[in-house]
This record gives sequence, structure tokens and C-alpha cells, in this order.
Amino acid sequence: MPNKIITYIKSLNIFQIFLGLFILGLLYGGMSLYTKYLGFTKFMNQTKFVNVKTVPVKIDIAKETYKAISIVESSDSIEITSKVNGLIDNIHFKEGTTVDKGSLLYSIISADKIGLTKIHAPFKGKIGLSNKNLGDTVIRGDFLTALDNYDTMKLSVDLPERLLPFLVEDLEYVASSDNLPGIFYTGKLSFVDTRINNETRTISAYSLLDNSKQEIKPGLLMKLDIFLKQVPNSILIPEESLLSINKKHFVYVVNNDLAQLKSVEIGIRNDAFIQIKNGLTKNDSVIYMGQEKLKDGSKIKIIE
Repeated sequence: MPNKIITYIKSLNIFQIFLGLFILGLLYGGMSLYTKYLGFTKFMNQTKFVNVKTVPVKIDIAKETYKAISIVESSDSIEITSKVNGLIDNIHFKEGTTVDKGSLLYSIISADKIGLTKIHAPFKGKIGLSNKNLGDTVIRGDFLTALDNYDTMKLSVDLPERLLPFLVEDLEYVASSDNLPGIFYTGKLSFVDTRINNETRTISAYSLLDNSKQEIKPGLLMKLDIFLKQVPNSILIPEESLLSINKKHFVYVVNNDLAQLKSVEIGIRNDAFIQIKNGLTKNDSVIYMGQEKLKDGSKIKIIE
């Protein structure tokens, strides 16, 4: 075998020998460079840091919320109408003011019987604009004005039947309106109908809301956050920190200067936070930015 190799080499000309040596040099250099690259990559992986942002877990109440819309009504509201045919003899109130229960509102000269017919306020409330003036004729059933009790307002809402399991006790809520920025009302949704509407498949409910400051008017659109379930002392994390793979959930936590991947069990999601039922402790800090570059055990640098 060696003799054959020597014979083959002697048969080559100078150019062929030079080309062979050149190719061998390239192969050697390439292998050497690749070996150095692998060593450099390994070194960099061992020494480089990934910039991340972290936040301590939050200990608070986890709230499962149902969002609803309500159009405000007066708790007591009535349209004042004429009970007789006749002529408006006198109007005894100032429009837009509060009148007491039993206050005289209208005197009407009756065409049905001799004398005056008097109309009184059935409850205390704010009187609206008069739809009739002095001397106007009226017939039985004509609308005269409206009376509303503004001290207590009624928030009505229709809840889907799937919420029935939660309607076993008073539900707390927070109400607000875009027309009243920065003002929030709290209460309990304690008046729930005993039947489900067959057509809409909803359950009617309402709450009475204190309006002693007279900020709310009938017809106002309000948004309600109804708390179906509340779990105190829950571990909450920002939703950005959660990683989900094949219906399993993971979070990177800070372990000294390393990122540690932990499997977690999630619960209630609300207001950009997620309840962690298992997998984290109250002393953990989670990574919520930069985790896409991490793997378990990666070195990290926490940035502000």
C-alpha cells in the first residue's frame, strides 16, 4: 500500500502537488477555526448576561369579574298625569326643585264636576318641567310633569344564566361612568330575580345606589365590575410574565443572578394580573420582560 501511494505521488506534476497541499491547508484551517468557534461560543454562553426586567409577586385579592352595563333609573319615579278633564288653574311648584311628599303640584278646574281637583306629590323628589301652562286645557290622562327621587338610584342589570352558580349571596361591585371621571361607586348586587327570562336567557337584578350628592341623573350609562369570586391573599403576577406551552404554564423567577424556570398553576385572570395557585412563593420575583431570550439557568442582568 505505501509503495502505491509513493508511486502515485511521483506520477503527479508540480501543479497537482501544489493544489493538493493547498486543499489540505484549507481543510486544516477550517477545522481549526471551527474548533475555536465552538470554544468561543461555549465561553460566551457561560459568561454573557441577558438583560431583563423583574417585579416582585403581588399579594392581593384575586377577583373574578363580570363586566356589565346599566342605565340608571330613579328608585322612585312617576309621571304626573291629569285625572280629570279641565283647565289648569294653578301650578304650585318651581321646576327643577325638590318637593316633599304631599306637596301640592297642580290645581285643575274640573269640567267633570264642580270645584277644583288638586294633584299632590306621592313622595319626596325632584320635580321636572311642567308640560302644561296656566290656563291650558287638559284631558284625563294628559302628561303634566315627572317626579323622581334622586337620593337613591337604581342600577338594573341583566346577567347571563351561566352566572347562576355565583348568585347565591350578595355580590360586590364597582360602578363608574365615563361622564363622571374619577368617581367610583361601590355596593352589593343583592336584589336578584327568582326566574330566568325564557327569551333572553338572562336573570334580572338591581342594586340601590346612594346618590346623596346628586351626582347621578336618571338615564346615565354606567359600567359595572361585578365581583363573582374573590380570593384574598393571592399571589398575583403580570400577565406578560406568563409563558404557556401546550396548555402548561411557566414563569421565570430570579434566583441570585440566574433565571429559573418554574411550572405554575394559574387561577383567576383580572386587570392584567393572573392568580398563581401553585408554583410560586410570596418572596419570588418574576421576569416580565426579556424572557424570550432565556433558558433555564441563564445568567441575567436586571435593568430598571
